[in-house]
Amino acid sequence: MFICDCHCDTLTELYKKDLSFWENQEHIDIKRLIANGGGLQFCAIFVPTKEFRYYGGLRYTLCLLDKYKQEITKMRAAGVDLLTVTTKEDVDAVLNHKVSTLLAIEEGGALDGSIEALRILYELGVRAITLTWSNRNDIGDGINEEISGGGLTVFGRSVVKEMNRLGMLIDVSHMSTRTFWDTLELSAKPIIATHSNAQALCSHPRNLNDEQIKALTAKEGLVGITFAGQFLEEDYRDACIESVYRHIDYMLNLIGNDDHVGFGSDFDGISHPPYNIQGVQDYPAIIEYLAKKNYSDETIAKITHKNVLNLLKKVL
Repeated sequence: MFICDCHCDTLTELYKKDLSFWENQEHIDIKRLIANGGGLQFCAIFVPTKEFRYYGGLRYTLCLLDKYKQEITKMRAAGVDLLTVTTKEDVDAVLNHKVSTLLAIEEGGALDGSIEALRILYELGVRAITLTWSNRNDIGDGINEEISGGGLTVFGRSVVKEMNRLGMLIDVSHMSTRTFWDTLELSAKPIIATHSNAQALCSHPRNLNDEQIKALTAKEGLVGITFAGQFLEEDYRDACIESVYRHIDYMLNLIGNDDHVGFGSDFDGISHPPYNIQGVQDYPAIIEYLAKKNYSDETIAKITHKNVLNLLKKVL
């Protein structure tokens, strides 16, 4: 089954450990993606807010971007059929390639407060940005700042408008509640929560409440179900494939259709994955589990890839 996964932090591990994207011992590599049947993997450049909260975020972003470019170039030179998605035409071609990637940034602090940097990162291939990580940045407040009641800044509003104009996917995972609502109201295009689950099933503040899920999906957005154990179960040690299914099923019933839910594993960014999901090689077991729950082939196809591809066609 072709899988679209809306979030992983694999680039960070490749950069820090000088690993190969083709084959490694982390949660994700391209060789295993192809063995699964192919797919589209969003590759996030995560900018740590402790180290780069006030300066240096853009430089660090360029270092990871360079690692990404080097690895893609090496694989293509070795004959790997790999597409980098940057346009609607690329989205239409995804299913014709063994594997595709989409370059993203996790933490809008990577812009260092510069709208010019946003435009240059777009030219370098970035097509999605998580506007805030859990802390505050120049764009707005993350969920760790919930007590302040802060939302999008003046600069943050200019970022949302410019991302809409350029054709970039706005990610609201990690946002404070006020920043979430500000973004949803301001954006002229659908938005995504690349790696967030249902707060009704697991009370972690990083998860979305029912009102947020319904509002985001009513505006043609998408929620990517994450495999982070602490976002699946109150006790992360209980997290398993059944937990992933429960969050998917809850959202499908809440919104009343199967058009706005996908996957956002957060592989290589999570310390507590479900005990029976240890990497991208376990996606087939997840799909088999959904089939046993009597999901139709069409519903499974929407969750695995069609919903994400439809969203990208509306945004890019």
